Amino acid sequence: MMNAQWRATKSTLDQGNGAGEQLVPAKWQRSTPRANVMTPRSIFVGIRTLAFLWLSGVAVLIVLTGSISPVAAADPPSPIEFRVGFFNIYLGLANSSHRAAVVRQIQRVRPDIMGLSEINDADHSLLPTLVEGLPNVVTQPGGLQPALITRYPVLSSGSLGSIAPANEFRRKHLWAVLDVGHANRNLLVYVIHTESWCYVGPCENVARPALEFPRAIEWIRLKQDIQAKLKADPQLDVIVMGDWNDDNRSPQTDAFASQPEGIFNGFALGADIVFPVQHAPYPNYQCEQAGLRLLESTDTDGNRNTVWGGKPNPALQTAVKIDYIAHSEGVRVAGHEVLNSEVSEPAAGLRKYAAPLGFGDSRAASDHLMIFADMGIE
Repeated sequence: MMNAQWRATKSTLDQGNGAGEQLVPAKWQRSTPRANVMTPRSIFVGIRTLAFLWLSGVAVLIVLTGSISPVAAADPPSPIEFRVGFFNIYLGLANSSHRAAVVRQIQRVRPDIMGLSEINDADHSLLPTLVEGLPNVVTQPGGLQPALITRYPVLSSGSLGSIAPANEFRRKHLWAVLDVGHANRNLLVYVIHTESWCYVGPCENVARPALEFPRAIEWIRLKQDIQAKLKADPQLDVIVMGDWNDDNRSPQTDAFASQPEGIFNGFALGADIVFPVQHAPYPNYQCEQAGLRLLESTDTDGNRNTVWGGKPNPALQTAVKIDYIAHSEGVRVAGHEVLNSEVSEPAAGLRKYAAPLGFGDSRAASDHLMIFADMGIE
């Protein structure tokens, strides 16, 4: 309606003779022109004509201004920032002094989302109050299992394993969807502890096909689960963290043309698995296939290993990196680190909280080191 009014007004102003004269109503025109003669009537007509033109110009300006008024765009959702950590706490939390050492590590980092591994059934009752500010808990039954503690509400959770008659997991993956406070997006978190580094120590740093193959299959199932959940809810962002039990710089089997000998008793491969099964470089290849970006974290001295060599776990003879965090493309990373109390400058790196750790505190807490990352969703 406003554009139509503008066109009507403009057409009235544009009409005239070849000299560009403006037309005025007939009753305002003189029937017998008199050049250079200013009568009271002509003065009156001139004043009225000027008034008409002035008012017409104001109308055009008002209509034009109204027609191009900008419409304010909706503000984008505010970015959400959070800290994620993972810690294999070494054989449960039953011992009170060991438990206190674990808590000191977590308090030093103050995560919003904390993945744990090697949690036993007896530990479940301890988890809601293990660390102040992380009351929401996700667990699964069994010994030496993954768990999750967080300050965020848990919208849904579950375990990922094989579909019978397949039996490909000795330890299922744990997952949870968290409400991290973003206006449009939720966070899908997996805590996984894949097939063992070795069965009987001392564990040398060599390729072990009977252990590598189940890990490769576990990652195929994880990729399938991520894809299914994203198809059901494309607004999910994804983080996968855990003890993945192999170092991408260690000797590895490249690919499997068939199922190797020596896999754990009761293993049964799903009929949908197609050979060859690619394995190396693990876990880089697996993350790429699942649409994840792998964080290559180090401590503040540049050391990448997340497992101590020899002590406190004599089965682990070689210091290696087997703990990782990976994320989907929509998750932004501000920084990531391996927490190690034995570095040259314990206060360096990402921001720390609570009391500084003593030199031997990380080794006293576990045979693994904690990894953590500052992340966000825009």
